[in-house]
Amino acid sequence: MAPVHFRRCPHCQLPHEVGIAACPFTDKPLFDTETTRRATDDLGLVGTRLDDKYQVLEEIGRGATGRVYRAEHVRIGREVALKVLLGELARSPRVRDRFLREAQATGRVEHANVVQIWDVGLTSDGLPFMVMELLRGEPLSKRLARERRLPLGVALRVAAQVLEGLAAAHAAEVIHRDVKPENVIVLGEERVKLVDFGVARLLDAAALAITGRGDLVGTPAYVAPELASGGAVGAACDAWAATVMLYEMVVGELPFAGGTVVEQLAAIAHAAPTPPSQARSYLPPRLDGVIASGLAKDPDARATVPALLEMLRRLERELEGRVPVETGEEAASNADTAPSADTLPTTDTLPTTGARTPRRAHFADTLREPPSVLDTIVLDSGDEPLD
Repeated sequence: MAPVHFRRCPHCQLPHEVGIAACPFTDKPLFDTETTRRATDDLGLVGTRLDDKYQVLEEIGRGATGRVYRAEHVRIGREVALKVLLGELARSPRVRDRFLREAQATGRVEHANVVQIWDVGLTSDGLPFMVMELLRGEPLSKRLARERRLPLGVALRVAAQVLEGLAAAHAAEVIHRDVKPENVIVLGEERVKLVDFGVARLLDAAALAITGRGDLVGTPAYVAPELASGGAVGAACDAWAATVMLYEMVVGELPFAGGTVVEQLAAIAHAAPTPPSQARSYLPPRLDGVIASGLAKDPDARATVPALLEMLRRLERELEGRVPVETGEEAASNADTAPSADTLPTTDTLPTTGARTPRRAHFADTLREPPSVLDTIVLDSGDEPLD
């Protein structure tokens, strides 16, 4: 299989897959690494009909593994999305078969927060494709590029939906492997859909590899520590990546940074992130414990996807005043208990200040008025305004 490389984007300075047409964060045009040619529809599928029923109308996306097209099922008049595997990948029988198996596996997951896969097939040139629902929205990455961070209530709702979709997938024994904002599509009324299940596995059997040129196969910012050290892919990797996204949504920054991919992976493996309530003083300290549980370095000690979902749901209820907020003594008494539907992890093991408990009580009191106030909490007097 031909290697798939990443390069540093000249606009946002982050690694992106070679061949995508535009930076997902800035929407500025990108160029192929080896040439100065703009990426174009190089599969020649627009205007053709696949399987005598899918009329290909236009290219709407591209990535490291394939191209995505808007098409119409001519027999029933329904618009669909077609994802076609790239020729250099399709030449490997192992990758081609895996693509089709991943499509079939994802098709077994029926959930409102997971993209629906309806069909698979082969083009006249032997390229495998999958047929899925056409989503009309935007990637979460574009919204974060535009707004930098989201109101707490919006972020909690988005994260909860991502976790619900992952829980349904894990129940069907499907691991996403590449959870990141680009693979979360935000629809109307902040409904979200997870897309691109199994793509990271298509790129490389080990999910993560550093080549001799220093190129990365995978998405470094959301890679769990066990993957960075060559460990196995599992449900805990999805839990880690979902927690990284939650941190990014509420803080406006990634929890682990680095000037190079190697430095970022080292931070993921060894560094502790700044607790959200320290990075943004208006955030409730109770969120710190949720983040700490989801970013545990040891996958066996990390909170599971269902546990994280329960923590977020309880946090939402606490902030809306529907359940009591724990006092400092109550939080301390729960420090040694495992996370469950009835208890959230405390932040006793994290750096804290004595002023935090009063701030927490004041924050909760202000949110007990209308629940919609969650969506307006972006700054307080101690935080800097957005750029």
